[in-house]
Amino acid sequence: MSKFMNKLLLIFLVFAISAAAFEGFFVKWSFRDSDLTPQRFSFEAMYDGTAHRPFVHRQLLISVSKGIAEILPQDTKTTLIEKIKADNFLVKKFKEVDIQEKFLPEYYIVYFLSFACLFASVFVWRRICIDLTENPIAGTLAPLAFTIIFPYLETHGGYFYDFSELLFFSLATYFALKGRYLALIFMTPLAAHNKESFFFFLLTLYPLLRRTQTMKNTIMILGVSILLAGLSFLPTLLKFAGNAGFTAEYHIIHNVIVSVICAYFFGVYLLCKKIYTKSPLMSYAFFAVFVVMMFILRGSEFPLILFNTFGHTYSVISGEKAFLLHLALIFWIVKAAWKFFDSSLKNYAFLAFAINTPLVMFFGIVYEFRNWSLMYPTFIILIAFYCKEKIKESKSFSEEQS
Repeated sequence: MSKFMNKLLLIFLVFAISAAAFEGFFVKWSFRDSDLTPQRFSFEAMYDGTAHRPFVHRQLLISVSKGIAEILPQDTKTTLIEKIKADNFLVKKFKEVDIQEKFLPEYYIVYFLSFACLFASVFVWRRICIDLTENPIAGTLAPLAFTIIFPYLETHGGYFYDFSELLFFSLATYFALKGRYLALIFMTPLAAHNKESFFFFLLTLYPLLRRTQTMKNTIMILGVSILLAGLSFLPTLLKFAGNAGFTAEYHIIHNVIVSVICAYFFGVYLLCKKIYTKSPLMSYAFFAVFVVMMFILRGSEFPLILFNTFGHTYSVISGEKAFLLHLALIFWIVKAAWKFFDSSLKNYAFLAFAINTPLVMFFGIVYEFRNWSLMYPTFIILIAFYCKEKIKESKSFSEEQS
């Protein structure tokens, strides 16, 4: 009985944290229905197929919602619409959401599917982290921690297909670690239909597959998977070829400017350390004063874009985008947990970073964390090892005290 209650408690805890994270996302972005340019990627535009490329290519949840709505009898659908209209909690809770009646069932289906993807991904990541760390507590804390901070990764933009992307990444990582290549291959068309990023994520799985497969088998598995990803994405690409926008949006010039700014501030930091070699505290203090002054003097997007990093997440004023505190915390977790990675996990992280970086530089915004989604698995696993180490340290401290 206690084992059953423990599982029930775990499910409730995951549900509560996932719900909080999902609301943190939805209250900020909804399904982009209140955006200044909603025709580009709003739910209505996605549903009608009139959204701009490349957003319109992410059709999996839309297709599923259409399929479910189509098999519902008309009487059932009419009754469902009336009940939703009578108690439309989305509109009541988030006043900026304006849902047309004809989209109501599909909108709610995508809403619940998105949450279900986030909820399910926690359990997959939990299994992965427990297997790698051999610590149930650390393996449970890591995905829960990542889930609750997920809205902070969506502060410059957020879309409903980000949740299904997270689930597919978790399943692909799990299948690769376990050597379940058939499951990986059969899942690939769905994942590619959800978002083209999965095509590139497949490439990062080579070191994980090599834990259980020979080099020849690994290359064959990835080759078949990548081929299926391309073939499944091609019809969508052709279907919406006439839509506005481009197959990919280019931000290379913007990102180069931001990178130069980052290098500039890093150079100032090194200069401070060189000037105050005998007093590290003075070097940090001088650099902190410099940062504060630049923040006070900011007035345009360039060259001070790194300091326009405040917004509302969870309805509270907090940091967003490349917020310095967030970057420092990420750096600290990586620094503390990296040493616990074995060679395959390190190669996995290096490969993911090597693939993700040029993609972000050319097609994303470098300070938008959601564009670094290929690195999510690495970060979650790092959190798990970090938690394991802290648990170990707390046990040692308790034993010393006793």
